[in-house]
Amino acid sequence: MAVPSAPGVEVERGLLIPLADGTLLAGDLYRPAGGPAGPVLVSYYPYRHDDIIGSLFEQTRIGLARRGYATLFADMTGTGASEGSYAESFDLPREGRDCAQIIEWAAGQPWCDGRTGAWGVSYGGMNALAAAACRPPHLRGIVAVYATTDMYADTIAPGGCPAMLGRYAWAAHMLALGLCPPTRQDPGGRWERTWRRRLARLENAPPHALTWQAHPERDEYWRSRVVDASAIEVPAMIIGGWADAYSDAMFRAFDDVRGAKRVVMGPWMHVLPHLSTVEPWDWVGAMADWWDACMAPDAAAAASAAAEPPVLYYSHGGGSGGGSAGGGGGWRAARQWPPAGVSTMRLFPAGHRLENVPPAEPAVRDYRADPLVGLAAGIWDPFGTGSGWPEEQSGDDARSLAFTSDPLAEPLLIAGSPAADLQVSLPADDETNLVARLSMVGPDERSTLITSGWLRVRPVGGGGAGAFKKITVPLCAAAFEVPAGSRVRLSVACADFPHIWPTPANPELSVATGPDAACELRLPARPAAGGDEPASIAPPPPGADPGWVSDGEPVYRVEQDKTTGETAVAFGVRSRVSPPSGADLRSRELFTARVRPGRPDGATVQGEVDIAVCLPAGERIQVAVRSTSHRGSSVIEASVVQDGATLLHRRWSGGGPAPDGGAPDP
Repeated sequence: MAVPSAPGVEVERGLLIPLADGTLLAGDLYRPAGGPAGPVLVSYYPYRHDDIIGSLFEQTRIGLARRGYATLFADMTGTGASEGSYAESFDLPREGRDCAQIIEWAAGQPWCDGRTGAWGVSYGGMNALAAAACRPPHLRGIVAVYATTDMYADTIAPGGCPAMLGRYAWAAHMLALGLCPPTRQDPGGRWERTWRRRLARLENAPPHALTWQAHPERDEYWRSRVVDASAIEVPAMIIGGWADAYSDAMFRAFDDVRGAKRVVMGPWMHVLPHLSTVEPWDWVGAMADWWDACMAPDAAAAASAAAEPPVLYYSHGGGSGGGSAGGGGGWRAARQWPPAGVSTMRLFPAGHRLENVPPAEPAVRDYRADPLVGLAAGIWDPFGTGSGWPEEQSGDDARSLAFTSDPLAEPLLIAGSPAADLQVSLPADDETNLVARLSMVGPDERSTLITSGWLRVRPVGGGGAGAFKKITVPLCAAAFEVPAGSRVRLSVACADFPHIWPTPANPELSVATGPDAACELRLPARPAAGGDEPASIAPPPPGADPGWVSDGEPVYRVEQDKTTGETAVAFGVRSRVSPPSGADLRSRELFTARVRPGRPDGATVQGEVDIAVCLPAGERIQVAVRSTSHRGSSVIEASVVQDGATLLHRRWSGGGPAPDGGAPDP
């Protein structure tokens, strides 16, 4: 039964959505009050629509309803209040097929006029892309925010380098969420049956971290989980953030989709754009405008939308870290990406400098890897607390091989994906991560991160020791205006802690420069003035957006043991969610990455998640997860206690490639 939620909005909770195999998914529907059947926008998440993800999008769904759009949120198979078994890890094609079934089910309901859309942020955005690739007949368009179609490339191992803190934090978080009961108790007790079956399944299934460690390479397991975005023919709006892990993925999706499309790239982290402390944006209003075009009964509105520049991007402008966009930057509109006028600018390492022409004399610089490089680069926080902006880079630059240009005579816009061609000699028997960072150095000598790139290089074997070879490190896309008088810096290192795991040893390498060395920095650049159309964004409506969160506090700190040199980066959050069901959910999460400079093989990520749930009928449940992960192995312990009685206590351990892991891509 629909009940009022806010003026002009009705909510129907406890919907059961059947899949073709008989699995029942749980969801809720927000729709304009008292109106006729209209278009429905579908979102599909593993983050519990009855409490956590429902809270995050409460005001968003109310805003869309007031624009005339119903929103249907559903828990993914095997999560929240939905039945079934969650896939092992990021099975996007399967999840897209499920979402496509929900879209078609919604199209046939009396509150839908047959027009549907799909949208979401992060995992929800991935499912929107995956569902669109399945081409459900009633789908009219999608919006995907901070998403990817290739989890291995963007989450598991960027550049082939195993990711560290963010992904293992997510793994512990997801295990804890899976062990929690649904917080909406239906009179028939379906909630408890669903929960008890899930506990039995989770007790006998490997957690995410162990699955990832069983498939460290890009084997068939990961190749089968890639979504073909070129199969998407409906209009697609792509929204990304320069400080998010999925910035490159958003441009790949934008390139691949075949229907009408638009990409918006802002100076955001993994945070809803209207909640960002930097350039907050009324993305909900922009999304509703997009749906107006997608749902139009004729092509006129769609054609009008297509006439707008399809690329809207924010160019940072000479700030100095700390999450500040700085002066000189701003919003730009373009007809393509990279924008018109951009060409390749080549700079050549020479000694400690970046020159405009190849150096006349050959030279070699030697480097011993430092596993603490990356501390100033910030972190990827998958939970969107807003922690982890990049900071001033001089400390990381000093721990790297740095090459710096002369001051620029004119402002320069870097817009696109840089690349560093390095002529390097690598250790024969040690794996090496090559990390390239591009920074701006201001007249005050402050160094501001523009973008980074990573590449895992496997051992070359005994015969390759001492030999130089060309290796290209691609850097992530960026948009940054370097003002006149500032300089460009390329820093080369072997670590980006805690974004990627340190290699087991601290390798030694050499970089050769000179007239015959294939060593250069390739920048997609043009003069900063001109070339783009004026652009702006609408700020969000005034007022707080707390959702159902009544209390919360993020944690982010960096600590160093002065005796051992061990450095720890910790982040997390404490929160309290009070959903409409009358339940009370309190959580405390803390995730810590540690490394000692002389013992990179001992690096760890530790996770602590405690969730206390008081259900509407009075039951009290405590869930605890503790995990310690090394690069190739993990130990995970979890418990579930209801009213003092232990329902589950399990310890998992393991790691390493599965026997049938398959061969990595060449």
